[in-house]
Amino acid sequence: MCYLTTILRKINHMFKENSNTKFLLFYFVLFYVFAFLSWWSYLLYSKIEQHYSDAINYRSLEFEVYNQGQQVEYILTDEFQALDNKFKSQKLMIITEGSVFFIILIIGMLKVHQSFKQEIAIAKQQKNFILSITHELKSPLAGIKLMNETLKLRDLPKDKQNKLLSSSLSEVDRLENLVENILIVAKIENDKYGFNKESISLSTLCEQMFNNYKERKDIVLRADIEPELYIEGDKTCMNSILSNLIDNAIKYAENSEVVISLHRVKQTIELVIADQGNGVPDEEKSKVFDKFYRIGNEETRAAKGTGLGLFIVKQLVHFHNGKISVDDNHPKGTKFNISFAV
Repeated sequence: MCYLTTILRKINHMFKENSNTKFLLFYFVLFYVFAFLSWWSYLLYSKIEQHYSDAINYRSLEFEVYNQGQQVEYILTDEFQALDNKFKSQKLMIITEGSVFFIILIIGMLKVHQSFKQEIAIAKQQKNFILSITHELKSPLAGIKLMNETLKLRDLPKDKQNKLLSSSLSEVDRLENLVENILIVAKIENDKYGFNKESISLSTLCEQMFNNYKERKDIVLRADIEPELYIEGDKTCMNSILSNLIDNAIKYAENSEVVISLHRVKQTIELVIADQGNGVPDEEKSKVFDKFYRIGNEETRAAKGTGLGLFIVKQLVHFHNGKISVDDNHPKGTKFNISFAV
């Protein structure tokens, strides 16, 4: 009994860990169901055909016995036509009902297969999220601890103290942004995100965000902001949109140029965050706004992140009746385009 239990546990573990094994089992069951139904359909059809053949032979002999000397063939009689029509209707019924059943079965199997793939993808994304969130929490905490211990144990000059304090506060801001993003996602998914819409200057918000980031040494930040552009929106949401897009550009375009562009185009306000990084492959463009989704493998990816930033951006843009898209920047890089109706 213990040996059997061990084997069952190993099999269960194998199916949990290996998605390819799950797909193999799924295709095996699918093939078995089709083979089983095809075989029984063939047997049913053969049985009806045999029954028809036996009935025709029996009636033919019976007809010849009772109609000896007459020049009438059985296949020309009404009785034969009735039997033939009955067989044809049964054959048509089997073919029609079987075809409908197989079509429904195929559609159902395709839906199950699609759902199965989606569940595996979601599970993989959640695993990646756990790995990334662990790193995103551990890294700044370790940095803050190290800097505070340095300040405590060493008598440093004032300028070095200020530098360590600034770095420590920067890591605190990073943690705060991470927690804020997680809270926003929780509120969005529970339909509890409250908005305080008012007339806000998007130009001023972009300029403030530009000033907050322009001192960073790992990027060259430029701004092309048209003044006095206002929208009806939530100021906190707009700040979250801007900070997530700029952080995303910085992560994937390190040591390159990032441009914040804001202009009025006819009846819309167009916001563009462009970088000159490696860009987003065409096959990934439709996925970058999915929750937890990040390009590459979490265990080997160098860029920091949780896969929540662009998901939050898209949700908040839609809540403000805006549109967002991702395009190639030229000569290289990525552009995130947002438009708000005014």
